[in-house]
Amino acid sequence: MNDLLKQRALDAALAGLDYFVRNQLTDLHSADCGRYPFIADCRSGRAESWTTSWLTGIIASVMLNGHAAAPRRGYLESAARAVEYVKSLQNFVPGNPRTFGALHEETPQDRWAHPRDGLSGALGLLDYAEATGDAEARFRAKAFADWFVSVGMEKGYPYWTLRFDDAEWEPKWYGSFHAGSAYFLGRIYSATGDGRYLDAALALLDFYNERLLGPQGDITVIREHGTLEKLDGCADPAWAPAGWIMMHRFNDDFGALANLHAAELTGDDSYRLAARRFLARMRDTQRPDGGFGPAEWSQSIPNAAGCILQEMVEGRRLGVLDESFDPAIEKAAEYLLGQQFRREGAKMDGAFHGMSGDYTVYAGSCNARAAAYAIMSLLNYASERTATYRAGR
Repeated sequence: MNDLLKQRALDAALAGLDYFVRNQLTDLHSADCGRYPFIADCRSGRAESWTTSWLTGIIASVMLNGHAAAPRRGYLESAARAVEYVKSLQNFVPGNPRTFGALHEETPQDRWAHPRDGLSGALGLLDYAEATGDAEARFRAKAFADWFVSVGMEKGYPYWTLRFDDAEWEPKWYGSFHAGSAYFLGRIYSATGDGRYLDAALALLDFYNERLLGPQGDITVIREHGTLEKLDGCADPAWAPAGWIMMHRFNDDFGALANLHAAELTGDDSYRLAARRFLARMRDTQRPDGGFGPAEWSQSIPNAAGCILQEMVEGRRLGVLDESFDPAIEKAAEYLLGQQFRREGAKMDGAFHGMSGDYTVYAGSCNARAAAYAIMSLLNYASERTATYRAGR
């Protein structure tokens, strides 16, 4: 047990939360109230974009973890603002029952959304409801889950994109990023006891573990509907840029966490083995800097390390991973600490470096996705008091 590293991890995570609180949009007269900077310039502090449904929901969950681990004025209030923004995106138009309960991507006027993104927003609602007793947030999380299992998964595996108009739901591909969707379904099953959600979670994971997660822990990001042809590297880059595909081979969107959670809910060892084979691959291919990514890249993928650290910590806690993972866990924590931008008194103090809009790694850019995952995993590494994005009943 490295107590010094755990204290550094806690300090860094709280500084990251302070960064988000300090830079959150708080004007109650604005429809953007509750959003956080997504990609921002480290030097000027200028935000190039703002968080949408999924990342706002994730940061709300992370704020709740911060409040539980070290209560400070501002974290719970920040989560409440973020949750109100997510609530504003939910579609409850009676005339369009096919999308009733789904979340718009960024604004209520958007005519499209990614179900996986809305699901992360809905998980933020569920986490907030569990932490505060907010009945509306709980109702909305369940409404999304009902839409997801009845419409979002009507083809057996979730849609890549949905439409709120009459346009076709394209592309017709299976995406590995939906592995983490099973975590939300498992969580809402635990909250409600409704077996439909667990059945959907297991069906999704069974497909992912057989078709998208390879026997050596490698991930195929895209497969064609019907033929199951592997499309990594040849899919339309408008939907799947090369950097985005590479990122998702290492950032598994909490697929291992979903497998760990399913194993705890069912006792089925196949889910434990699936989680372990991905995390073992990450341990065995960890880069010298402690991060994760392809050997041919000059840098690790910042958006991957936080997810992997969170999952490894959970795997160790549950006894699915053994002590051979401990050095990788410590190296990943050190890597994340090295990705933080620290300048006392600066607007951007506490932010984390990450990928820019074109999925390249740029040291002058700070990225909320990398930051949220880093804060989440560093908090979980440092404190047993965190409650969200953990596996088990």
